[in-house]
Parts: sequence; structure tokens; C-alpha cells
Amino acid sequence: MLLSLLLSFAVVQGGPIDFAAVPRTLGELPDLVSDAPLYGLFLFGPRGQTRVWAVLDRSDPEARVYDTLYLDLDGDGDLREAGERFAGEPAALDSPNPRCEFLIEEFRPPGSEAVHRDFKITWTAKRVSYRMKWRGDEVTMGGYGPDPDSYGSFGDSLGTAPILVPGHDRPFQFQPWMSQLLHRGRDNDFKVFVGNPGSGLGCFSTVDDRFLPPEEFLLATLLYTDRQGKQQRYQTKLTERC
Repeated sequence: MLLSLLLSFAVVQGGPIDFAAVPRTLGELPDLVSDAPLYGLFLFGPRGQTRVWAVLDRSDPEARVYDTLYLDLDGDGDLREAGERFAGEPAALDSPNPRCEFLIEEFRPPGSEAVHRDFKITWTAKRVSYRMKWRGDEVTMGGYGPDPDSYGSFGDSLGTAPILVPGHDRPFQFQPWMSQLLHRGRDNDFKVFVGNPGSGLGCFSTVDDRFLPPEEFLLATLLYTDRQGKQQRYQTKLTERC
């Protein structure tokens, strides 16, 4: 039997984002080398109103990795501008799983005074991930799915680009991770990500295990029906972090 689990957490104000209504238009692109560039879209701001496109390209059509990143730093849709092209740092090129990291360092979203630090985007053949210190402090990173096989990548077109929502400006939500149905009469391992959902599977942006002070915990409320058919409620702290 499926049991419902509610989690309580302090949040800031902000309504849900209608991802279907987010414009997927992009202005000017440089001449791309790869015949299969990859696209991702970041949303910033309490309403997700600021769009920042990221496009991955190859410096050589025969390259094993995507080693060129275009990032729309000023949010104007023109990726031909100076300072918006980043060369990656390829690694493990002789292995079956090469990767390439792009270090953006400091990033100030258009229209915001906030400065996010240590911004990094990483490409691998299986996924594209990002990480940054939100306002120079706590980590935000993504995109995650409910298990490692569903972690996200970039899309092959503007229409299939994942939408990622970094940060701590919005109400936090939860996504189960490596957690199955809860079963009566035995121990259950229940884990969650804490952060912001994106546009679909593999698009969740999460905080890390150091976000909460050590003395603070998530409060989980288990709602279930007992063997007599009565509704029951059980609360407990989620005290372990990983």
C-alpha cells in the first residue's frame, strides 16, 4: 500500500512556474561547429522571470567532448557577444567516460544585484550538470532525477531544452531519491532532495547536505490508513544527511 509522506520546511514566497508558458525563443547564435549542439535554459528571479540560455558546442566536429559553451550572461538572447563564450577543460579523454568542465566563476543574473560564485557547468556523455554558490554562500546544483539513471542532460533543440531553476529565492519543494514505496512491518529507507523542480524528469535543482545547520532537521509527516481503516498520522525528524 502506498503511504503519503508530507515534509515541512521553511520557505520564501513565490508562486509555481508554468513551464509550458516559458518562451523558448533565442535571438542570435554564433556559427556553431557541431551538427548537434545542446541547449539548456536557466530561470532566475522569484517568479522565474529571467531567462539565461546555455548552448554547448564542439570546437572541432570530430571532438569527443562538447568543449565550447555559450552562456547568455546578460539575458538578451544574443550569444554572439564578447565574454559569453567559454572554453572547457576536457578530462579523461582516453577513458570511456570523458567529461568537460566550464568554469564561469562569478555570475550576476540580469536585473539582479546578487552575485553567485563558483558557477560550473559539466558535460559528460550521460548528463549535463551545474553547481554554484548561491549569493556566494550555500550551494545549488542540478539537474537531478529520482535515481542516477534519470539525471538530466541538455536537449538537442530549443523545444527540448530542460529548464532548470537554481537557487534559494523560491518555495522549496521535494523530490524522492532512490526511495521506493513504503511497506508496513519493516524498515523503509526514504530519501529526498530539497530544492526547486524544473521542467521535467532530471531537472531538479537541490541544496546540499550542509544547507541546514547541524541542529536543524526536516520534519516528515506520515499519513496512512491502519488495519482497521482509520486514518493515522505519524511525525518524525529526518536526521541523516547524504
